[in-house]
Amino acid sequence: MMENWLIWLIVMAILVIVELLTSLIATFCLAVGCLCAMMVSLVNLGLEAQLIALIIGTIVSFAVFAPKIRRWQKSREVAKGTPALSNMDALKGRVVDVIEDIPANGVGRVKVDGDRWQARSNDGCPISQGAQVRITGYDSIILSVERL
Repeated sequence: MMENWLIWLIVMAILVIVELLTSLIATFCLAVGCLCAMMVSLVNLGLEAQLIALIIGTIVSFAVFAPKIRRWQKSREVAKGTPALSNMDALKGRVVDVIEDIPANGVGRVKVDGDRWQARSNDGCPISQGAQVRITGYDSIILSVERL
């Protein structure tokens, strides 16, 4: 059976990778909690003590690191002069190709960085395949686009 400290190390590594890919503060704080649990495991304390260390480490890291990380992210945005957009907001303004006709008041498909997204025309007019459009917004997972 795998040692507890090794399990904590693996979970921590996965959380760090997720943090690097998504920039979520919560995954970093959970990774710090896993580090605390791993250290408790290395001194041969029981699972209960490891879980308590996980909880305390996570809460303390939220209290200590989260505000510092947010300030750092905000200062980067100010230095660049534009807010850092993430998730769906990062798609706004992008010019993409229509890969499946967008019918009048209907839904077609556009291609964004190799991914196929559902899209609807802002003005309700049809847009044919091959046309280029600009993403103006979204409703759930359906992009709103305008003809160029």
